[in-house]
Amino acid sequence: MRQAKLILKLITLTVAVMLTIAAFGCNEYVPNQGILADDYIPAPSGKIKLQYTMTVTEAEKRSINDWISAFNSTYPDVKVNAEFNVSPQALQAQISSKSVGDVFFLDETKVYNYAIVQKALMPLDYYVDAYDIDLSNVFSAIMKMGVCEGKLYMVLRDYNHMLLHYNRDLVKAANLTDPIELESSGEWTWDRFKDYCRRLTTDEDSEDKVVGASMPLGYTPVSVMFLEGWGGQYYDTAQKKVYFKSDERVLQGVNEMISVVEENILNYQPVDQNGTGANSINTSAQARRDFTGYRSAFATLVFPSFGSIGKEYESKGTDWDIVSMPATPTHKVGTGATGFVVFNGTKSADAAAALVLSLYTEEGQRAYNGQEGGSVPNVRTLAEDRFWRVPFADRRDDPVNGKNYFAFISFPEADTFGRIECVLPPEIATIVTTAIQNIVPDVINGKISVDSALEKLEAEANDTWETIYAG
Repeated sequence: MRQAKLILKLITLTVAVMLTIAAFGCNEYVPNQGILADDYIPAPSGKIKLQYTMTVTEAEKRSINDWISAFNSTYPDVKVNAEFNVSPQALQAQISSKSVGDVFFLDETKVYNYAIVQKALMPLDYYVDAYDIDLSNVFSAIMKMGVCEGKLYMVLRDYNHMLLHYNRDLVKAANLTDPIELESSGEWTWDRFKDYCRRLTTDEDSEDKVVGASMPLGYTPVSVMFLEGWGGQYYDTAQKKVYFKSDERVLQGVNEMISVVEENILNYQPVDQNGTGANSINTSAQARRDFTGYRSAFATLVFPSFGSIGKEYESKGTDWDIVSMPATPTHKVGTGATGFVVFNGTKSADAAAALVLSLYTEEGQRAYNGQEGGSVPNVRTLAEDRFWRVPFADRRDDPVNGKNYFAFISFPEADTFGRIECVLPPEIATIVTTAIQNIVPDVINGKISVDSALEKLEAEANDTWETIYAG
C-alpha cells in the first residue's frame, strides 16, 4: 500500500510539473509539490539566522522582534538570531559563498532571479501542508507574488496596494459628495474621479491654487491600472510577447493616463520604480504642467506613508481621509509587498520554513503588524480587526474624524501585480519600465506620439524577448 501511495504521489508530482507554465515572474500557485517523503515529520529546533536587507528603523526592528517572540511561543526549541541592515550587495556575496543566513528579506521583484536563475531559494510547498497553513485565508494577489513556476518561495509580510488620500475640506467647499460615499455605492469610478479633478482644479490666477490630483504615473504600481484597466493584457508569457500598440485596450488605457495631464487636471509626479523622485527621468516643467505652489486635492498613497501624510494634514488643520483608487472599466489596482525566503542551502530547513510560514497565520500577522512599523495584515480573517489601524481613529469609532481604513483592504479581487519585474523577464521588464517612466513627458513635450511610443516599445521588447529566449 505504501509503495502504491509513493508511486501515485510521484505521478501526481510529475503531472503537476508538466502542467506548470514555465514562465517568468509570478504565476498561479500549484500546491503539493512536496520535496520530502510522505512520512517525514518536521521537528523545528536549533539556531537559525534571519537577515534583514534594508535600512531598518526602530519601529521595523520592533515588528521583527515581536514576530520572532510570537514564533518562539509556538516553537521554543528554535533560536532566531536577527541581523539587521545587511546590504543587498553583501547578501548577494554571501549567497555566492553559501554563507548567507537561513532566512532573509526580499522584495517581490527579486523572487524569480533568486529562486529560478540562482536557485538560491528553498521551495516551501511541503511545509505548507506539514504546518497546516491555510493559504486560502491569504489575499491571493499577495500570495502569488511569492510564487514562481508553480512553487511557493517567498512569504509576504503584509498586504499593500495603491489608494488615494484627499483633502476633504476642498471636496466640501466644492459641494461634492464625499468619495467614500461614492465608493460604498459603487459609483467611485474613473470617469467620476476625472470629473472631480476638473471641478477641483482652479485657474492660474486663482488665489487658492488647487490641482485635482497628483500621481506618479511613471511608477508601474500606478500605471498598471491604465495598462490593464480597460480590459487589455499587455503581456503573454506563453507566447513570449508584449502588447501595447497592438492591443487597443492597452492603448486606450495609456491614452486615458496621458489625457488627464494634457487637460491640466492632474499633476504628473516624476518617480523611479522605488516610488521616489527620479531626477534622471525626462520630466520638464511642461510635462509636469508646473503646478508649483498648487495643493493637490487627491494624491496616491500606500500604508507605510499613511502616518506621515496624515500628520502633515493635521499639522495644517486640514480635514482629510483616504479612499480606494477609482474603478476603471476593468477594475485593476497595483499591488505589492516584501517578504521573507529560506536559503536553499540551509541546514535548518524545518525551523526556517516554520518561521517564514508563520507570517501566513493570524498569530504571526498580529505580532508583525500590530504596532508602529507594522502594516496591513495579509490574512483575510484579520482584515476587519483593529490592531493594525494606527495611528488615527477609525470611522467606526469616530464617524466625524475617523479614517476610512476600509480603503486598505478594499477590492482585493481587483489587485494586480504592480511591478513589471513580477511578470516579465528582467531584460524585458527593464525595457517596459523605462518606457513607462518616459511616455507621459515625451508625449506631452511633443517628442513622440502615443502610438509611435507604444509601437517602439512593443517592437523593442518583443525583438529582445525573441533574441534572448529563442527556442
